[in-house]
Amino acid sequence: MKQLPHYILLIVSLVFNLSFSNQLLAAPKIIFWNGHQHADYIVKLVDEFQKLHGIEVELHQFLSPQLRDEVLTQARTNQLPDLLYIPGDFVGLYQEINLTPVPAGWMSDELDLRVRDAGKVDGNYYGVPLFQGNHLMLLYNRTLVKKPIATWEELKSQMKEFPADMQYPITWNYREMYWLIPFMSAFESWPLDGDKITLDTPQMEQALTFYKTLADDRLVDTECDHDCSVARFKAGKSAYMINGDWVIRDLEKEMGDKLGIAMLPMIAAKPMIPMFSGYVLAYPNLSENSIKFEMLKKFTQFSQSKLAQEIIQNQGGLISVNNEVLAQDTTEKSENNKAVIKQMRSTQNMPTSPNMTIAWSAMAKGFSRFMDHNYSVKKTVQLMQRVAERELKRRKRVSNTTDK
Repeated sequence: MKQLPHYILLIVSLVFNLSFSNQLLAAPKIIFWNGHQHADYIVKLVDEFQKLHGIEVELHQFLSPQLRDEVLTQARTNQLPDLLYIPGDFVGLYQEINLTPVPAGWMSDELDLRVRDAGKVDGNYYGVPLFQGNHLMLLYNRTLVKKPIATWEELKSQMKEFPADMQYPITWNYREMYWLIPFMSAFESWPLDGDKITLDTPQMEQALTFYKTLADDRLVDTECDHDCSVARFKAGKSAYMINGDWVIRDLEKEMGDKLGIAMLPMIAAKPMIPMFSGYVLAYPNLSENSIKFEMLKKFTQFSQSKLAQEIIQNQGGLISVNNEVLAQDTTEKSENNKAVIKQMRSTQNMPTSPNMTIAWSAMAKGFSRFMDHNYSVKKTVQLMQRVAERELKRRKRVSNTTDK
């Protein structure tokens, strides 16, 4: 078979490459990884943006646990997308995943400063929050409760009014440390002071003692996890549940008007302050010289707009970060919605420091010994602190080795 001359092959190759390059230049698109599992509102958000701006967004959905592993893996090979939608505390890993600080003018003036700080670490903003919340509150069954408790003491007296076969009047994911945080706050304990892990304190001892007393008094089942708690609450086997805003939509469908929402009960006249967080838009390897820079700016600004925030609020069932939309929601929505927002205003930011990940792990390990191995409360907090400091030293050694 006769071969084509080399110059013809060269021309064909050049034409093909030129055509391919022109396609890329003619139709750049935003590659977007979404890590929020309740993703329907993100799909709607992207659709509306594409209609308004004619910019294509290639959306990839990941569950949160997969996202963390995937992002860290891809960062090592410089294969990250243009845009990430990740939990606010994830920005603490900004060095590992090559996040670029949010450019000036990309964040809306309608953002509350406290909410804005959900994407801030080491003095820079590495994420733009699209909703606020993920906070715990008190949920109750209106058919079983005439007036929700305001203190834990009230629960003990109210128990007498519940059905005889109700084993536990309140339920929550007892062994998950996120639920311990509000109890810690009532005793003026917090996992971090700046970047410093602070678990071995008298206040932490007091919080753990109170927490375990609730279980010893059979107010709460220590073996009932998140799904167990939701099922038990829906079935009316517990009059109260401590849970987050992420379960409200499902509970409303199942329970209707029976669902009530209130503030977390006081402990010795001290409020329980849950953590709050949200998801943020973050930008790996963002460059002002990139052809996608203005596209990403438009998407970011659109996502904070009234239209987009109403999608996030109404379809996602989430609390808006747009002050105008939030004010409208407060005046127009139900008592339950107002209670969710009221509790949100009595929250504290989940720390974005990388050390928070270490604190979570250390707390879980110590708490397991406290509950299952009869550790004293003093020994427990000492173990928590020791585990945390050991991991801090290990990470420092790894970092020093990598820098050499």
